[in-house]
Amino acid sequence: MTSVKELKSVDLASFTIVATAIAVLFSIISSIVIVLAIGIANPSAIGVSLYLISTIVVGTFMYTIYTAFCKGFLFNGLSKKLKNIKLTFKDEKELSQISPTETAMFTAMILTIQVILIYLASVLILPLLISTIMQTLMFSGQEAIAYGLYQIIMLLSQPTTIAIIIFGTFIISFVFVLLGSYIYNIFADTGRGAVFNLSKKDNMTAIDSVDVLKLAIAFAVVGGVLNLILAIISLISGGNITTALVNVVGGFVSAFVNGALIAIFYNFLAPKLGKIKLELIDQ
Repeated sequence: MTSVKELKSVDLASFTIVATAIAVLFSIISSIVIVLAIGIANPSAIGVSLYLISTIVVGTFMYTIYTAFCKGFLFNGLSKKLKNIKLTFKDEKELSQISPTETAMFTAMILTIQVILIYLASVLILPLLISTIMQTLMFSGQEAIAYGLYQIIMLLSQPTTIAIIIFGTFIISFVFVLLGSYIYNIFADTGRGAVFNLSKKDNMTAIDSVDVLKLAIAFAVVGGVLNLILAIISLISGGNITTALVNVVGGFVSAFVNGALIAIFYNFLAPKLGKIKLELIDQ
């Protein structure tokens, strides 16, 4: 039995809290790996590198709490203007289809708006920060580095560069999400789609838990095929076949691990911090 639902909105509080907590857990793991790598490469630097853990974790927390809230807020606002994303569930659990065009449009618009907001904020904050860095470099006798930094800043501040970044963000994210959605739909048609345990409360649907293996495999397939497409393009452009193969395998493995960790972290955090709630409307 299949049912089609429209994703109307997301609960900002639950989405922001859980997404931030998952990102923090990722940052703890990645920072420990980085510190261990530094310690192996240079044992004398292990003491100093320990400070990286707190820096990475706190930085991730501050950045993710903003971006997660922003994504949810923008989605809820855009859902009133754009055609909603349609999700098809099999037996009320297995996500068997995602509407590709709507998903790509929402993702591309949200990321593009975030890029514009970051640019507007940088107009106010970066000049002071850059001025301080430039003065420090000049006083320390690093004129060459200061000049190189100045050249990069001038290039990035050009209206043409800014326009390329903004339009590039929209086009690239739209194309990749569109392709990823089609790949997922083809894969899910085989009966191996991601499985979510859902519960209804009032007008909201809570994600109680996620099947770890199903989500990891779905991530791996989408990530692996997208990397395969990029590898083929690279080979046509004269790229190295060994590098292409490494990228394909690496993309598959990293996507599998990311998908599995996201599901594991969510299942661990949701009972403690609150489950993500979505407004799903039956079609």
